[in-house]
Amino acid sequence: MVNYGIVGTGYFGAELGRALHRLEGANVLGVYDPVNAARPAAEFGAEVFDSMEALVRDPRVDAVIVASPNSMHVEPTLAAARAGKAIFAEKPIALSYADCAAMVDAAREAGVFFMAGHVMNFMNGVRLAKRLIASGELGRVLHIRSTRTGWESVQPVATWKKVRELSGGHLYHHVHELDCVQSILGPARFATMIGGNVAHSEDDVDDMLLIQLQFDGAFATLEY
Repeated sequence: MVNYGIVGTGYFGAELGRALHRLEGANVLGVYDPVNAARPAAEFGAEVFDSMEALVRDPRVDAVIVASPNSMHVEPTLAAARAGKAIFAEKPIALSYADCAAMVDAAREAGVFFMAGHVMNFMNGVRLAKRLIASGELGRVLHIRSTRTGWESVQPVATWKKVRELSGGHLYHHVHELDCVQSILGPARFATMIGGNVAHSEDDVDDMLLIQLQFDGAFATLEY
């Protein structure tokens, strides 16, 4: 049995808890969320902790799920690494390169597993496409185009995802396509982007992004 502690049990943290609760060999032992802990904890039969530090340091906890808002991933990850716990952090793992590097280095130095929640790598269609590309059956990839489209009308209350200092903005929060493209073509060598908030003046994040990436012998276009 693997005992999990979850930091952040809002929408997605609660969903991850539900998935673990259904999984044989997994147990959600405890949760920490100063706002949303009570209902998910009752659903999982988990203990509510008074602080993030108490949760990640609890000797009964084997692994820590970090599902707090994007800007709040760093401290739980560093604390969990220091406590010797395996770590799953929601994407994006942090909002700056320096923070990402510190988190990766801390996990490496502690000798613990550290995984980012890039779910596209586990989708059947994506896995099949990657196998076909890697086999050479389709030839060499010269260009990838990725498009994420949708529309959201004005909401009565802006969630944390619409607050730039918490989410990082549209690209940070919807980084799946960028991760998928680079998992196929490798790291981008050059990037250009234009974007802005053109239709949602009540929000503080971009609602349109157009990105071009240059790789070694290939290109990609991402439209958000």
